[in-house]
Amino acid sequence: MTPDVFDWKSGRVTYWDLGGLDEDVPLAAQLDELKEDLAQVEYPNAVLLDVGWYPEFSEDGGFVVSIAVDQDWDEPIFRKTCADVRALRELLLEAIAAASLAAQSRQA
Repeated sequence: MTPDVFDWKSGRVTYWDLGGLDEDVPLAAQLDELKEDLAQVEYPNAVLLDVGWYPEFSEDGGFVVSIAVDQDWDEPIFRKTCADVRALRELLLEAIAAASLAAQSRQA
C-alpha cells in the first residue's frame, strides 16, 4: 500500500512503512512488516494521525489507528483497531476525515 492511494486532505505524510504489506498474502506470512511504527501523518494545529501494529511482530496483534492532539497519546481523540490490510484501508479513510475535522475545528 502506498500513501498516494489516499487523499490526506490537509495532512502531510511524514512517515510511511506500509509499502511492504501485501493484502493478498496472509499477515502471518508478513510478520516482519508488522511494526509499532508504520505510518504518521501530520495535520495543521498539532493533529497527528498514527498507524501501528500492536503487539509488534505478533500474529495475534492488530492495526491501531490513532489521532492525537498536542502529542497527548494518553487521550487520543480517535483510536480504532482492525486485523487486516483491507480493513485498514477503510479505517484510514475514517481517520482521515476525523483528523481533517479536528484540524479545522482547532483553527477557529
